[in-house]
Parts: sequence; structure tokens; C-alpha cells
Amino acid sequence: MKIAVYAIALNERQHVERFLESVREADLVVIADTGSTDGTVDALRVGGAVVHDVSIKPWRFDDARNASMALIPADVDVCIPLDLDEVLEPGWRQSLEAEWGDATRGRFTYVWSHLDDGSPGSVFWYDRIHSRHGYRWVNPCHEAIMPDRTDERWVDLGLTVHHWPDPNKSRSQYLPLLEVGAAERPTDARSSHYLGREYMFNDQHAQAVTELRRHLSLPNAVWKDERAASMRYIGRCLMRLGLTEEAIASFRAATAESPTTREPWIELAQATHDAQQWSECLAAAEQALHVTERTGSYLTEPWAWGERADDLASVAAWRLGLNDLAIRHAEAAIALAPNDTRIAANLQWYQDHPQGP
Repeated sequence: MKIAVYAIALNERQHVERFLESVREADLVVIADTGSTDGTVDALRVGGAVVHDVSIKPWRFDDARNASMALIPADVDVCIPLDLDEVLEPGWRQSLEAEWGDATRGRFTYVWSHLDDGSPGSVFWYDRIHSRHGYRWVNPCHEAIMPDRTDERWVDLGLTVHHWPDPNKSRSQYLPLLEVGAAERPTDARSSHYLGREYMFNDQHAQAVTELRRHLSLPNAVWKDERAASMRYIGRCLMRLGLTEEAIASFRAATAESPTTREPWIELAQATHDAQQWSECLAAAEQALHVTERTGSYLTEPWAWGERADDLASVAAWRLGLNDLAIRHAEAAIALAPNDTRIAANLQWYQDHPQGP
């Protein structure tokens, strides 16, 4: 099996050594550099990568990915697209060779973010490892690998990629590119969802609500988890706009859309906590705790799987005069967040004030 790792790069010098160490078992490492001025190119070449200078104007990520893929020799069997801030866990080649078989596309575990202690934060399945021929990249931003006149054969791989992003890297190009993508593919649910989310990230709350509602109206917007996420984002934006009851209604809709995911329940619990609607807050937080399995999608949020549900439940229970229940939830929350002084103070308060509020 001949395996190539390929990537696009722009001023990624700080990541080069770590990246190259993680991919050293590849037969070939091909980089399309789009104009680095910080020594990235020289460092990559010294480390054994084949680097080509490419120019993508106007810029779009799918064109850059396709340009980098075109540089891979025809006799390569499997292609692994990475960014330079991503690293493969050791042993990846052995796993790939053992499991690939006659597949054309592989899913793998992707650690998109890490907690402060370095442990995995947001973790989900990613599906971008592919055979050399029969694929192309689409979408100017949040690009995706798609089959091009090929019948796909999928395999779940036992390898893991870690993402270690530069927190200072700008997202400024994302919004205009997502607007281009939505204009090019106005009926594509994925493009609309990502655009609405980006409006939210940019505090353009009214535009986010409009676009996310458009996403929900599209005939191909059928993935319940993504629909629920759009409803959650709508709720967040409505809260920022001061429309609390409309926001709560949107969070309720998200729980109805995807009741077996934890995130909608916690966002509903948080919103009703902020509105001092204690009965619904407690019910939503406890419902969140009944969801014990992560979906494995990119929509899984790390904050949903820590102390937050128990924390919200404890506050709501105490406000309702359910002191024993408040103590139990606070104890569960502090077990998950032992250094949280606020939760510890709440627990002490419940223990010292058994009569409730």
C-alpha cells in the first residue's frame, strides 16, 4: 500500500516539526504552499516533504485542496488530507494497512479540541481519508471531500487525528467564503447551517436567525442533530436580542427534534435557569443526565458532558425547596469539577440552609 499525506499551508512554521514527526510513516508528504513568508517552506523541505508553490486567487479552500490533491502521484493508493496543526497518533499506518481492504473512504476519530489539561474536548468521527482517484473537494469554506464518479466503499478506521489550532489565527475569511458557498448552492442544507452559525459567531444575531430558519426550511435539511443545532443557535441569538420567551421556545423545539442528544436539554435548562423558570430548568437538566451516550458527530459539545447539567439541576432543586435533591446534584457536579469554588459554595449553602429559599 502506498500512502500519501497532503496539505495546504500558509505561514505554519510553528507546527512543522510536530506535523512531520506524526506523518513520517507516510510514503510521501505533499504540501501546497500558498505564499508562506515565515520559513515554513524551507522547514518542510528540510524535513522531507515535497513542497509546491501554488496560487489560489480568489481564495477558496476547496480550490486549494484540489490543487494539493492534484500534486499526488497517480500510483498512490490512499490519501490522508491534513492541516499542519493536525497530528496523527503513533501507529496509524499499521491500523490503516490492516483495516483499509478494498475501501475508498475511511472514517477516523478526530479530536477537534482539547481541555486545559490536554485531554480530548470535542471528539467526533471524521471521514476525509480517501483513495487517490474518484474524489474532489467542494465548498469554498468548511470544504468537504465528495465522490466524483465513483462508488464509495466505507471503512471505520482505528486511527486518531488531533487538532492543535493556533488560538490567534483569524477566522475573518470564513464568513465571506460561506456567503459565497450558500449563494452557489442555495438549496444545500450544510452550506446554510454553517453560514447561519458563522453569523452567530460574528454576533450578527438577526442575520443568523434568518439564515438558520432558512436552513430548517430546506427539503434536504433532514439530519435531526443538525436541525436541533440550528434551533439551539437560533435560541442563543434570540436571547442576545432580548427575546427570552421566543428563545426558550426554540430550545424546546431543539429538544423535541433531537431528544436523545444532551446539548438541547442543557441549553433549555440554562435558558430557563436565566429566566428563573425553576420547574422546567430542573426537568430539562435531569433529562440531559438521562442521555449517557455521545453521538460521535461534530455537534457534540464538551460543555454538555461535564458538571453543567448537575449544577443547573442543583440550583433549580434548591429554588423549588427540594434540598436533598439539590445536595445530591451539587455533590455530583463538584465530583466532576472539584476546583469549581462556586459549586462548592453552593453545596455548602444548601447544607447550611436545609429550609430552602
